[in-house]
Amino acid sequence: MINVRKICLAVAAAALTTAAVGPAEALVRQSWDPSMVAYSYVYYADAAKTIELGYAEDQCVASGSSVYVSSPYIPTAYYDRTPMYVCSGMGPYLPPDWG
Repeated sequence: MINVRKICLAVAAAALTTAAVGPAEALVRQSWDPSMVAYSYVYYADAAKTIELGYAEDQCVASGSSVYVSSPYIPTAYYDRTPMYVCSGMGPYLPPDWG
């Protein structure tokens, strides 16, 4: 009887630990997936990047159980992009090593 109780407690503890740690680990794995990184953009009129035309940024989009990054139309080939955050099923996430 005592062994059954210990087994049940061990299984419950393992389930709680997995539920608490699992999503965080999933976010860390996604942070290295380039398709899930949202960027901010500064775009320019010339190759020397002397005349700024504007700014834009990616957006995280959730559709059902899928999450993806939607990138804006940049009207020129001359731009700089800077990573902002990682899109995830739990919302935008800033990986600790980006801070």
